Amino acid sequence: PNNKTFCQCHEGWSGQYCTIKHTCLCSSQSLCIGKLANNQSLCVCPLNKMGPQCLIDNQLCQSNQICHHHGSCILLDEYETPENKFLCICSKEFYGDRCELSRTRLIISVDKTFHLSSSIFIHFIEIKTNDFPIRTTTFKNIRLQQDSLIIYWSLPFHIAFIELLNKSYYLITTQKIYKQSAIIHTSLNLFDRCFDIKELFNETFFNYTLLYRIKF
Repeated sequence: PNNKTFCQCHEGWSGQYCTIKHTCLCSSQSLCIGKLANNQSLCVCPLNKMGPQCLIDNQLCQSNQICHHHGSCILLDEYETPENKFLCICSKEFYGDRCELSRTRLIISVDKTFHLSSSIFIHFIEIKTNDFPIRTTTFKNIRLQQDSLIIYWSLPFHIAFIELLNKSYYLITTQKIYKQSAIIHTSLNLFDRCFDIKELFNETFFNYTLLYRIKF
């Protein structure tokens, strides 16, 4: 009565309290989760089936390697997205319309003297000619005593650095020319720390105007 709870019915039952029995007409490979107002069964189809009762074979997604590198093919509603009939869900190593492209792989070995926080941010900077640089960021949880990590990335970048939870930053790689799908081996240690500008200059410097600081 207070609408704070609801009942998730087992197959073959419906209604507010799952007291109404009905015959499910979904295929045996699908999941029947209730019925519609016209008493038609509400079916959730597996990836290789479609239709109101999940009886129609999804021939498009059954085509040989329509999604590369073991990507999962999802059939889209042709009435809602007539230009795209399917969608490929890629693994973390690949991307592209058909998972045909390899992501850049950053393989980072962590020095024994370096202690990673429980989670880190990885910032990627793309340098643009005659424009502001573009920063994109990802997040990664770290296991206790983890001594290496792999980061997969699909966007262009020229500089990458790690931010710990204590707001300290460490440079991990730079590249003058972006290389798509590259495998980059690098290391992380205390000497890679990027110092705060306040640690490099005194208070007098910060009292200067921005233009004067740039000239300095």
